[in-house]
Amino acid sequence: MTLENRAATPKRQPGTTQPRWRRLCGAALCAAMVLVVALAITDRLFPPRLTRAAQASLLVYGRDGALLDGHTSADGFWRVPTHASDVDPLYLSTLFRVEDHRFYAHPGIDLLALGRAFLQILVRHRIVSGGSTLAMQTARLLTPHRHTLVGKIQDLARALQLEWRYGRAGVLDLYLTLAPEGRNIEGIRAASLLYFSHEPSHLSAQEAAFLVALPRRPAALRPDKHPHALIQAAQSIVRSATPPFSTEMIWVAPVFSHIQHNAPELTEYLATRHSQGVVHTTIDTRLQHSVWRITQTRPAPLRGTFAALIVNRDQEIVAWVGGAEHTCPGCAINMVTTSRSPGSTLKPFIYGMAFEAGWLTPQTRIDDRRMALGGYAPFDFGHAFTGETTVAEALQLSLNVPAVQALQKIGPRRFVERLAANGVTLHLPHGGTQPGLAVALGGGNITLADLTRLYTAFTHSGMMSDLVVTHPFPSTAPTRLLTSRASSAVRDILRGTAPPQGLTTWHSLGFKTGTSYGNRDAWAFATLPQGWTVGVWAGRPDGTAVPGMTGRDTAGPVLADIASLLMPATAGSPSATQQTAIAPSLSPALIKATRPKAPQIIFPKNHSEIESRGPDGTMLPVGLEASGRCLPFQWFVNGAPLPVAPGTEPVWYPSSPGFAHLTVVDSCGKHADVSIRVR
Repeated sequence: MTLENRAATPKRQPGTTQPRWRRLCGAALCAAMVLVVALAITDRLFPPRLTRAAQASLLVYGRDGALLDGHTSADGFWRVPTHASDVDPLYLSTLFRVEDHRFYAHPGIDLLALGRAFLQILVRHRIVSGGSTLAMQTARLLTPHRHTLVGKIQDLARALQLEWRYGRAGVLDLYLTLAPEGRNIEGIRAASLLYFSHEPSHLSAQEAAFLVALPRRPAALRPDKHPHALIQAAQSIVRSATPPFSTEMIWVAPVFSHIQHNAPELTEYLATRHSQGVVHTTIDTRLQHSVWRITQTRPAPLRGTFAALIVNRDQEIVAWVGGAEHTCPGCAINMVTTSRSPGSTLKPFIYGMAFEAGWLTPQTRIDDRRMALGGYAPFDFGHAFTGETTVAEALQLSLNVPAVQALQKIGPRRFVERLAANGVTLHLPHGGTQPGLAVALGGGNITLADLTRLYTAFTHSGMMSDLVVTHPFPSTAPTRLLTSRASSAVRDILRGTAPPQGLTTWHSLGFKTGTSYGNRDAWAFATLPQGWTVGVWAGRPDGTAVPGMTGRDTAGPVLADIASLLMPATAGSPSATQQTAIAPSLSPALIKATRPKAPQIIFPKNHSEIESRGPDGTMLPVGLEASGRCLPFQWFVNGAPLPVAPGTEPVWYPSSPGFAHLTVVDSCGKHADVSIRVR
């Protein structure tokens, strides 16, 4: 080429064209980015289904490590979430050696293992070794399917996706949770607990071999059906170790530990609170069995059952029996957490608040007579009245009228708000928001758990805190229900309460019973000097009345049997100097409780309407009732005196329908009147 031609040749300008290798790299980078975006979109559109891994069973253990109860997961398997840190390293090394020895070297698919398996099929015309990694096995466990070519391809894709999403540690945890271990057991932790009765953090070589062998052929190696086949498979795994383990050990196939339902109501309670996996509780296994046996031995109410709760000094529930121990309508209901009418069991707290406010003392004399209090005229049990008595005796005898007088001084609203401030809810009937004086006699519903918690205040100087049943304990600050002095006064009174009929007297045990209106609920509570608190309920879960059932005669004997387990029998009656005498240092206002000076008309009530016309049109008599201190009474109807024969109850015969004005005058000259309408 001449110089002129060379000069005419245009020179390459820098940056106008790129070398070929740069163009190839750019195209590869773009393709990789497109692939990554496509995979990310595919991952978002088709995420792995973790439903099976999220469905866990519940295993409930006592404070001594014994298995109390449990139930399967929603899909019917014994499955407990398991992490690699929960499992013995010996098991993990055996698993990797047998199933996936390059687990930490591949991205979820082992191409070398797949190639080896494919060549073996070509040469021997049968499957010699599988090429599935733990990630591929996990993918199939998450979405079970038949062994087909399409299914295998899906496992390959899912294995890559699982490694991408959760990493190797996440994939391993999923496998340890879902590995089939025979029967309806899945996962290494569930298998170790149910086969070997201990956690998988410590496994022998034999146990590890069993757990590695079972997922390979879970149906053909079931220990309850094919124990010899399982032993042979496990021995093969042990012999293949480098160096091999000793094969001189005694080989016994694992045995499934059948779940003993020793705390069904507690298990149901934990399940409703979304507890799952292994739950360690404060339940004393021996005591739980003993209380269950007592409720079975004592005759239950007609078509009814018992419920019992025991709390120790540390506010731990150590026994929980909820009622399913009997076969009756509704006995599946957990009566420990079901609200029922408390009867007279709230009276100690009413008196305690009255002591605290300085309105009453245990020695104050109080009237137990028929009277109307705020329009409410309560009866004592059996419709009999004691007359004048002390507050201590009124509580020990569970008299109604004195308790209602005490609640009237406190105020029902204030009483209910004090309970609520301490975390105890009293459910008022018919959704009411304004509590009345009937609260003192069971006019509201409360659970056995809350009532027992209230009674723990008498063993903690008036302080209350939440009851605990699981580890770790919740950290809640205690609250004050009563002052220490008021709590001590009530506790001393309850220690003087007579025990159930036919039982040995105790003087160191605070005892209180209660019976709800209509004999639907029977209660008994006790506080023991060692700090125990016991609560017992008896009745029918469906709320049907049980004639003749009372707290003293039905729930009391069950409580006495439980108390005998917790403390040695102590004979002897309460001290003769029980605080029933009037202390000379009391002010006149506290020596005797005040009562209304004027008479009260109990029936009919003011501004009420009375149906007094009979079927034939004739007017029927109307009974009159009044209470007061100065007897006898003189009745007037519309200003005219009503004749009453000596020794008879006053009765008025209306002449016709209409309005009437009734007046009662006592012998002290005080009077009360009401206006009514007769229809």
